[in-house]
Amino acid sequence: MVKRIKNYFICLTLALTMLLPSFIVFGAEPVYVKLNGVLISYDDAQPQIMNQRAMVPFRKTAETLGATVEWNKQTETTTLRKGDRVVVHTMRTNIVTVNGKASTFDTPSAVLQDRMMMPVRMLSEALGNPVTWDNVTRTVNIVADNPTVISIIPDKTTVNSGEKVNIAVTTSSTTDRIKILDINENNNIIAEANTYSTNPDGTRLFSVPWTPNVQKSTFKSLKAVAGNLTTYNEDANSYKVCAISVNGDIKPKITSFTSDKKEIGRGDKIKLTIEANANTDRVRIDSSKKEKLTELTNYKLIDNNPSRRVFETEITMEDRGEIEFKAYAGNVSNGYESTYETLKVTVGGTGSGSSNDKLKITDTFILNDSIYVDETIKLIVKTSTDIDKVEVLNESDKIVDETRFSAIKNNGSYVWEMDIPVKDSGRNRFYVVAYDKDKNTTKESVSFSASTYSSSDLVILNNEQRDIGAVSGDNVKFVIRTTGQAEYIKVFEGSTELTKVTDFSSDGSIKEWDVKVKVTSSNKDSLKVVAYDKNGKETSTKLNVYLDTQASGKIYDYNVKTPEVYKNEYIRVTVYTNKAISKVWIEDDNARVAYETSYDSVSGDEYTWELKFPAEQVGSSVRYTIYAQDENGKKYDETFRVRVNK
Repeated sequence: MVKRIKNYFICLTLALTMLLPSFIVFGAEPVYVKLNGVLISYDDAQPQIMNQRAMVPFRKTAETLGATVEWNKQTETTTLRKGDRVVVHTMRTNIVTVNGKASTFDTPSAVLQDRMMMPVRMLSEALGNPVTWDNVTRTVNIVADNPTVISIIPDKTTVNSGEKVNIAVTTSSTTDRIKILDINENNNIIAEANTYSTNPDGTRLFSVPWTPNVQKSTFKSLKAVAGNLTTYNEDANSYKVCAISVNGDIKPKITSFTSDKKEIGRGDKIKLTIEANANTDRVRIDSSKKEKLTELTNYKLIDNNPSRRVFETEITMEDRGEIEFKAYAGNVSNGYESTYETLKVTVGGTGSGSSNDKLKITDTFILNDSIYVDETIKLIVKTSTDIDKVEVLNESDKIVDETRFSAIKNNGSYVWEMDIPVKDSGRNRFYVVAYDKDKNTTKESVSFSASTYSSSDLVILNNEQRDIGAVSGDNVKFVIRTTGQAEYIKVFEGSTELTKVTDFSSDGSIKEWDVKVKVTSSNKDSLKVVAYDKNGKETSTKLNVYLDTQASGKIYDYNVKTPEVYKNEYIRVTVYTNKAISKVWIEDDNARVAYETSYDSVSGDEYTWELKFPAEQVGSSVRYTIYAQDENGKKYDETFRVRVNK
């Protein structure tokens, strides 16, 4: 009898196993994942069977399949982007939305030991890759089209040694990276790229710069090979070849002649940059107003490449009108070439600030962390003070908002409030255009991702700050918009409750809540809004705040380039400040000796000022003082000493 019962259960188990789908696997043995036959290597969390479904670490797998991953910690929602696909999924649910269309799977995603795990079929098929299961080897096989090069087109087919070539490589939509090989040099890799733009037909465009460096004229055959995140496709039918004729590096030659400004005020400085080949050790610059304006013999190398030499100089523009510069390449052995490169600059009225390069959009802010379709979000734009009007355009160049109202003037900037109506899910792009009174313009792009929502869900749709001009310590007004499921909202500073709001106004399925919160510079980054439904379920988002702050000036550092000079030689000093500084000058013990009212370059939060002046006092330790002044008139100083010989 016992033997019969045992045999019965064995048969029943075998029957159930045969009836279960192929993806249902038991046991704690390893699970393997392959992409086009290549094993995907996972660093910490490993694929495994959970609830009879193959689960994989979602970020590693998604990125290997060519998707970019965005993560919203508050809502535990991930957004994956691959080509024209936008995939949205909230962890611990079994719903995936692909380009706005929702699909339901039989198993939700999960969190295992602080790692996000997703059913491999849910993730892979959402990204357009079919999946099969090999029960014998316990292997998930993901199939993706092999990456393929469609075309390789250089912008020049004949170049000189040291001259840059831009190579356009068009590939299939499954390509994540490319490499370009020099067939003449045993297939040496000369360039690689993993950034691309997407064409309207879904193909991908990689733009790769390359600068050949040869002594003798030659003919280069270049091969472009496409790859995904795991391997390159070396199949003969999957790569393309182009040919470029390269002339040997014989004569000195200028390959690029540029300036930092095209329009400038009389008396202002212009920076000229000349790039030349390896046989150039000097550059002469003439202008339409003066022959042999200056000669340059100092240069630096780009990327330590001897064939890419850069000469730089600054020139104060004294003459009005259109000025043409000519740059001649030369060397010590043969003098200057008769050929030249030209550059034209327009010099206007006197003084700094008359040139169009002063017209600036300095920053843009969107206060919402999560953005939803059919909402209108607030865009804050900071500009220079010569701006008269600001417009926001969509990608069809249609104006969606415009204003001539400047909310506040702060540290030499105007702050503008703009409204952007959100019409489409996925990636949205708009353009901010600023005008001065003479109709000169400057333009910046603004992009963000928008999601759809269901009115039956508890969602915080928008938080709008009403007091853009608020300063630290003010009670700041906000309007919080939620779906109709919200019963009340709270505002927290960290884990401390600041206020609870139960009164609201309603417009159909949307509720609006008026909130007032005391905001300081110390707590503004730790505020959040939490909405609750009637069952106590909650959702939250960060409450971002814009405060008007009066920034203090600061001298970060300085560099005395000439610690020892002779009388009447130039002393050169580089000064580094923050962006609150509006002018910099240097004084000796008698008077001001060098003055600078516009910075020379900017990097992040830092301005760089280049100053030079003749050494007039002789001494073993002549003292000078650097002064920096902010827009409120406050001054900051540093001292240095230079040895000045007779």
